[in-house]
Order: sequence, then structure tokens, then C-alpha cells
Amino acid sequence: MITLLQNSDYLIGSPDDIMALTMKGQARILTVSDSHGDWRGLMRIVKQFGPTCDALVITGDCWRDLSELLELANEDPSIHEVIPPVLGFVRGNGDPSYFAVSYDIGKNNSNARTLPKGSVLMPDRLILTVNGHQILFVHGHMEGVDYGYNKLGLDSKILGVHYAVHGHTHVPVFEQRGDFTFINPGSISRPRGGSPASFAILTVEKDFVDAAFLKINDCMGDEGSYSIFNPIG
Repeated sequence: MITLLQNSDYLIGSPDDIMALTMKGQARILTVSDSHGDWRGLMRIVKQFGPTCDALVITGDCWRDLSELLELANEDPSIHEVIPPVLGFVRGNGDPSYFAVSYDIGKNNSNARTLPKGSVLMPDRLILTVNGHQILFVHGHMEGVDYGYNKLGLDSKILGVHYAVHGHTHVPVFEQRGDFTFINPGSISRPRGGSPASFAILTVEKDFVDAAFLKINDCMGDEGSYSIFNPIG
């Protein structure tokens, strides 16, 4: 069960759970992007896959849905218990730098001291340490992912990371270029380029990071509404 407090590293969860993730022998990261107001779709995914994952990361254009998720988790124990113990997110081009919830989620976040009580800060990028790997999460609009991976690849090299996860294009991608792997889970609500609505689950092992992509076959359905597929790249 997640601790509903945002820390100074912008992750939501207890410091113990965040530290445990850095050393976990095998971890599963539920990765969702570009929900664009489809909070019900986000909730269905979290209810189905959250209990078997160690973290949830949302890569932008999601603030309204994230706000709804956090409010419901604070009010409803059945929602609270299905959210993975670590929650991260980044700001998309359609997101504000912060938004408010009805409880003091930021009391442990030193970056929120000058903001109104209940403010949730959305960073432009997040580096999550999992099982010794550092994984970069961005939305992608500032890195120009519409036009390729030159800037994101350079940023990854400067930051010393080999895995970069982004959104923004609404097209699922798993692409390896030399020492770098680029992953886009796709959009759960507005797919583009002939791709299905989708999300991904990252598996982080000691020696590699892999991704399983799931398409949403029925946006109003149950657990049988998701199936694995291979994206481009």
C-alpha cells in the first residue's frame, strides 16, 4: 500500500519503499502516458495491474487523471491498496507545474514549502533508480521526440542513463540504439499512427530492462480487455 506523501525527489511513497525499489532483485514498473482526461481508463489499469507492480510512473499529459487517482486513493481504501508503493510522474505539455489535492500531500516535500497546502509538484524529468539501473522518464516535448532521439539520446548520455521512457507522440515504441534503449508506452486514450491505445510494464532485472506492451481492446471492459502486442522499433 502506498504512502500518500510526495517527497523532495518528487516521488510519492515512503522513503523506505523508494529505497527498497533501488535494491529490489526484480521489479515491475507499470508505465502509462497521455491519458488526457481518461481517469476511468487509468483507474481500470491500476486496479488490474497495480497490485503486481512495484511502481507506477506516468509520463505526462495526465494531471487531471492523476489528481483524481490521488483523491480517490485518499478516500477509498480499495483504491489505496491497489496503487503500487512508489508513484512517479512527469509534466507534459498539457500539464501545469503543480496542482492541488484536498490533503497535505506535500508536507515532506521541501520544494513545496512556498506553495499552497496540498500542492503536488510535477517535475520536467524524473530519474528512477531500480535494481541498480537508473531510468530516465520525460514527457518528450522538450526533447523533440516527434523528430527523433538525438536530443533525448544526448541527454541520456550526459546523465549517464541507458534507458529513457517518454510519451507525447502517442505511439508505442521500443527502440535500441547502441547502448541506449528508448521506450514509449503509447497513449491509453488517444493513440496515433494506427497504433492501439496502450501502456507498458517494464521488467527490471539485474542485467537488463525489458518492456511488455499491452493494448486496450475494450476501453470499458474487464481484465480480458488487455492483450500483449509488439510495438514499432
